[in-house]
Amino acid sequence: MPTHTSQKDGTAGSVAIGRFATAAAAHGDVTTDEDILAERGRDYWGVGGVAGLLLRPHGRDDIGAIMRLASEHGVPIVPRGGASNCSGGMMPTAGRVLLDLSGLDEILEVDAENRRARVEPGVINSDLQVALAPHGVCFSPDPVSAHLATVGGNIIENAGGPHALKYGVTYNHIVSVSVVLPDGSARTFSADDDGPDLLGVLIGSEGTLGIITEATVALRPIATVTHSLMGAFASAREAADTIAAVIASGVVPAAVEWLDRAGIAGLQQFYDTGYPLDADSIVLIDVDGTDAEVARDQPIVEQVLRERATEVQVAEDEKDRDALWYGRLNAPNSVVQSGKGFFIGDVTVPRDRIPDMQEAIQAAATRHSDGLLFIAVCGHAGDGDLHPTTFYDKDNPLAAAALAAANNEIIEAALRLGGTITGEHGVGTEKIQFMTKRFTPVEIAVQRSIKKAFDPAGVLNPGIMLPAPSPDEPDVSAFGAAVCDALTGRFDPDQAATFTAGHDTDIKVNLGNLSLTVGAEATVESVNRFLDENGVTCTAVPATGRERTIGEVVATATGAERDHIRHALLGADVRVIDGQTPARFGAETMKDVAGYDVKRLYIGAHGAFGALVTLIFKVAVKPIST
Repeated sequence: MPTHTSQKDGTAGSVAIGRFATAAAAHGDVTTDEDILAERGRDYWGVGGVAGLLLRPHGRDDIGAIMRLASEHGVPIVPRGGASNCSGGMMPTAGRVLLDLSGLDEILEVDAENRRARVEPGVINSDLQVALAPHGVCFSPDPVSAHLATVGGNIIENAGGPHALKYGVTYNHIVSVSVVLPDGSARTFSADDDGPDLLGVLIGSEGTLGIITEATVALRPIATVTHSLMGAFASAREAADTIAAVIASGVVPAAVEWLDRAGIAGLQQFYDTGYPLDADSIVLIDVDGTDAEVARDQPIVEQVLRERATEVQVAEDEKDRDALWYGRLNAPNSVVQSGKGFFIGDVTVPRDRIPDMQEAIQAAATRHSDGLLFIAVCGHAGDGDLHPTTFYDKDNPLAAAALAAANNEIIEAALRLGGTITGEHGVGTEKIQFMTKRFTPVEIAVQRSIKKAFDPAGVLNPGIMLPAPSPDEPDVSAFGAAVCDALTGRFDPDQAATFTAGHDTDIKVNLGNLSLTVGAEATVESVNRFLDENGVTCTAVPATGRERTIGEVVATATGAERDHIRHALLGADVRVIDGQTPARFGAETMKDVAGYDVKRLYIGAHGAFGALVTLIFKVAVKPIST
């Protein structure tokens, strides 16, 4: 669990804060009121601390000067947006400045024709959606916290939401961002930049690499029709198998949400959800598109449900859909209103391992029933992202130890099942202790080198995400130098480097998870042949240049090929340039926001960070009609 930080920055920090405040007053409104500092310094949990001062920039053009002053005075900066974070990712203390970006909330431009919008970082997600609706378009990321979360926050956390299955996470919808780096310099990172995907590294970086001042986001048309279905199941395995059958049909639902027996019973204590109380699990599915698309897809989904579910409900008008979804979407508010102690977890596993994860969660609940009331599980079943929500009696002296132990066991189980420690909440401070379980020493060292390249003085959001240095971490200075070269424009694609290593040409598909694992030295021709034989498609695999290896395609990617790879790549086994040490970044999980997204650097990098060994991509089932 996240914990409150202590105030231990000392007198020297107070002096530096004072000097900074005097200099920064020309660029923002300075607040030292203790009540405001306490209120603004805490996230959704109420976790955080009290900063030495709060600074509200006069405008986005002032942020560069503010960061230069912070660097000059050695004052750490903690950025704040909508404070909807659930991982203790905002930890101000007496020696730090809380940079409140929530006032930078202007929608600068809506270009509906080209499906783009330019916004300041403090624009609230739901406010943007309201402004876009009259144009018939929307911003796809739709976290449950959309009424609180800012677009800047969505970017630095790589937010998802219920509809990420079909439409992707924030990463998939960012065209470019303007950023002020910790030294005060300004940069723009774009999705169509050649070379290493620096935009991809910034997205999900939890406010540790730069301050977003403006974002251009991609928009999509609002679906003409959306219908919802609910299936109730006697077991988690039957529910998971049904989800797999739906996706195997070639239909891509807009959303597939999960709620287990404990979750149904728990929510029923607060309001009538309308969900069957005798079900072991329920699945909520949205099917959207044009009239013709929904008319084609809905019967397929409904048939699969009726063949396997103990009960099926269908909602086709807005009132019925709202009622069907109310129980799931109102869960966070119900948790808060319950008056009980609670903790909302966040783990992701490959989609086909959801039943095993469900079993592990309830086993942990049983083992620690002396300190816990129950653990309810809801989440985004379409991409394997589950939120075990643990309830406990605040007066129970055994609760704290039981909660910590159960949470540890749940995360250990997720890792054992090929999953990750966080799919959308982020690491923050809450999950730092698990970073060394998720990553090897070289993988941590590489991430530390990224932080150092962007923020050599460590002034931006310190203490977040990365664990304390370990003597087990190897020297990765060459990797760090390559990051600096990319960041400063010195990246040279013509410099000789090795694209692939390991002679791996194996190809395998996980149809239950819709993921493809490919040896980097497999040829494009062999991969396409495999895809055809197995009835799946992968946008990352080109139709031309079939004699190339898939590793070469990724390492040299430009233009449309690069764009397709960016959106399909899930993970990579690589060699880190320092000593060619093996490492893995990403996995078969559809959502993963643990640490920096290092695999992005290998896209279009021409081997500058090391060679590619194995690659993992998303695939889709070919429609039945073809």
